Amino acid sequence: MVSERLGLTRRKFLIAGSAAIASPLFLNVAGSMAATKAAETKTSETGIAKGTRIYFIGRGCVGCHACLTFCPVKAIHFGNTGNEIDQKKCIHCGTCYRECPISVVSETEVK
Repeated sequence: MVSERLGLTRRKFLIAGSAAIASPLFLNVAGSMAATKAAETKTSETGIAKGTRIYFIGRGCVGCHACLTFCPVKAIHFGNTGNEIDQKKCIHCGTCYRECPISVVSETEVK
């Protein structure tokens, strides 16, 4: 068995396996939290009112341009790292959030 070759007890083997499965989940949550914090920092610069829902495009964007096509005010453009939402133009309607086929547009509320 693998655990015998590595010199692991059954308990240590199960803990290592659980950690290998759980760590990507925790890292994904941490990445989402960091993106939300970055979006909140950007909104403080634009003067968006508290309680407003804002939207931002995550790293998983494949460039299908569905959000860009359906945005009623054309607030989405191709930036340095992919599609970006111009928070000054955005009317916070949520169309990009609903139309994204792979759900990389995130929604957060300004606090």
